[in-house]
Amino acid sequence: MSQPPDADFTSQDHDSFLDIVANIVGILIILVMVVSLRARNSPSEPAEGDPPQLPTSTKQIDHAALQQDVARLALESVRMQQFVEVRSEERNRLSVLLAALEEQLEAARSAMQKRDREIFDLQSNLQTARTALEQTEREQLRAAAVEPHRKEIESLPTPIGKSVFGKEVHFQLLGGRVVQLPIDSLFHEARQQARQKVWKLDKLPEATETVGPHGGFHMRYTLERLELPPQVRRERGRTGYMIRSKLWELIPTRGQLGETLAAALADNSEFRHVLARLDPQHTTITLWTYPDSFETFRAVKKELFQLGFETAARPLPAGVRIAGSPTGSRSTAQ
Repeated sequence: MSQPPDADFTSQDHDSFLDIVANIVGILIILVMVVSLRARNSPSEPAEGDPPQLPTSTKQIDHAALQQDVARLALESVRMQQFVEVRSEERNRLSVLLAALEEQLEAARSAMQKRDREIFDLQSNLQTARTALEQTEREQLRAAAVEPHRKEIESLPTPIGKSVFGKEVHFQLLGGRVVQLPIDSLFHEARQQARQKVWKLDKLPEATETVGPHGGFHMRYTLERLELPPQVRRERGRTGYMIRSKLWELIPTRGQLGETLAAALADNSEFRHVLARLDPQHTTITLWTYPDSFETFRAVKKELFQLGFETAARPLPAGVRIAGSPTGSRSTAQ
């Protein structure tokens, strides 16, 4: 990192001054040592041929003067040492101040770099948004130039649904075909057969039998034996069990049964013959519908609505047989 010019000039000037002070102190110390050695090594008696020595009083004066010079030099040395220490402390303070300023400068530089990055990101996001807006505007213009495709959806009144308790006639909608489900006739045969097969439940908890076919369907049903509840045994004073139907399901005799939608809506179709024998005020039509026949369901429901019948829908997954049990739910008619 580059330093400010003023900081470089101050640092160099201060270093040069300290070097000069150190040199002066060194010279003074050397002079003190030289004078001391000369005073200590001066001869006491003159040698032969030497010039006559000065009187003792003169030597004492010179020695006193030298001692004063030594003391003065020592004092100057102490003063110079103190001055050097003061300047050293000042230099340390300046160094700390310089480090703090450099740290602030680096922090300001980092903040500027971060701000520059944020500005760059904002500009990039702004450009992306502008590009997306232009693309949306172009798509909107293309969409406005295209003639819209209109599909008419007919809506039928949908009253509040209610559970079915009266007469109920069932139809299956599968593969776009409509066929009546002979549930009533199959149940009638199953009840008659159950009276003859009830002996199987003397030793078994349940038994499965099959009746039909009627109208292209068999019915497989399961009877189960249930012990009488304790309350019933106490009230009636009897023990034993009761028989009830556990499960029933319809098994078609072949793949395609019934009429196509167009044939079913024709005037002389089997579908219309069945409806002609029913009273719309006291009969609910239940449509067991598979996923491939939802369009057929809407057309049949529309026709039933026009004829005054209430309609109940029973959607079924593909491959699942029509079935029921005592724990199942009732149809909901609209």
